Amino acid sequence: MAEPTSSEGTAAWMKAQWSNPSDIFTILLIIGGDIVQAAIAQLCAGPVPYLTPVSFSFGWVSYAVSAMRSAVGDNRLMPEPELACKLINAQSGYARSNHSWVLSRMLRDLDYWHPREFAKAENIRISLRVSIWVCRSSTGRGSGDLVYWIGILVSVVQMGIGVVPWGLYGEWFTFLVAVTGTALAYSSAALPQWREEKVLVRTLQKPKAVFLTEGNGANEVLLILCKEGDLDLEALAAPQRELHSPWATRILTTCLAVLWIGFLITVAGWRQHTWYLVGIGIIGMLHNVGVAGMKRQPKAWGIDLQPQHTIVQGKVMEVLWNVEEYYPGAGRSLIAEFFPGKLFPREEQLWSYAERRRHAWKDNGCPIAGNGRAEAWAMPPLRGSAHGADIPEAGEYFLTSGPATPPGR
Repeated sequence: MAEPTSSEGTAAWMKAQWSNPSDIFTILLIIGGDIVQAAIAQLCAGPVPYLTPVSFSFGWVSYAVSAMRSAVGDNRLMPEPELACKLINAQSGYARSNHSWVLSRMLRDLDYWHPREFAKAENIRISLRVSIWVCRSSTGRGSGDLVYWIGILVSVVQMGIGVVPWGLYGEWFTFLVAVTGTALAYSSAALPQWREEKVLVRTLQKPKAVFLTEGNGANEVLLILCKEGDLDLEALAAPQRELHSPWATRILTTCLAVLWIGFLITVAGWRQHTWYLVGIGIIGMLHNVGVAGMKRQPKAWGIDLQPQHTIVQGKVMEVLWNVEEYYPGAGRSLIAEFFPGKLFPREEQLWSYAERRRHAWKDNGCPIAGNGRAEAWAMPPLRGSAHGADIPEAGEYFLTSGPATPPGR
């Protein structure tokens, strides 16, 4: 009998490999840890405590080791914010860089959850759009949308695939791998520190309004009006907060990393019906990739916002002046961000008047009309006397006539 040629041997090996892949599942388990982390960040702190329905997929072993390193090092499980943005206090004007993954995702996904009627520009060249939102509730506990619940279905499907070789060939190891991997995945995502890092901050003792924006040059700004009892979004945007039980997280992540490595060793030499294992991993990977990048409503992260009003103009200063008219102090708090240089003489006088108007409004108890607009002094027009002759140095503005200046900016 003739010896098989090198070409025949290669073809036979490729046929055997594609018929029953060997070692590929082991390799794939250590690829894609960052996707697993983002998927957990999306789904944790949902409506069911400690239930984070993230799928068993490729990348879990890599993630488990990196989570242990992070817990031992910087005590952080949540990923870094994906979009650089700022949170600005609408009264004090104090701005801070955002360190919250949730707030960065809210701004990143604005085009998804922004009402269509808010997006209408009415043929205006948009320089800046400020949308005003009222926080109906912010418990930090997600509402539970389709993105959340479908993870349980995916896990059931994966275990169902594991049952097939058991029924056809009497081989139950694939089912055992699916069940064990799912149990380890759910356990890794159930660590209390996930919710603590994501949304567990102090609540407000009095109402507060904040801006969320990418900063100077951005076209979109969110003004969020929060009430007493809501989450303090300024605290949420702050850097790493003090954790309640960092040592517990370190111990648990270390134990989970050991279990995942043991799991990897267990499946490393398996060579029977491996396509079922690969199929289970592919389904989990597709689910986690989809979850990690999926756009969601803010209430899915426990912050339920109701649209109230939008302000859009062709010039940035006009937008800020209209915002100031709507909510005293808010427009002025954005001046330093969008106009860091020197203002024109009339603008200086206008914003000085706006500050007096704000104090008078506060002294009057901060009354709000039914449409959400502040009941405060009338506002002078942005265009008028170059030296502000029509702007009173004290008291309320009353409409007067005077020479107008051409639009500046």
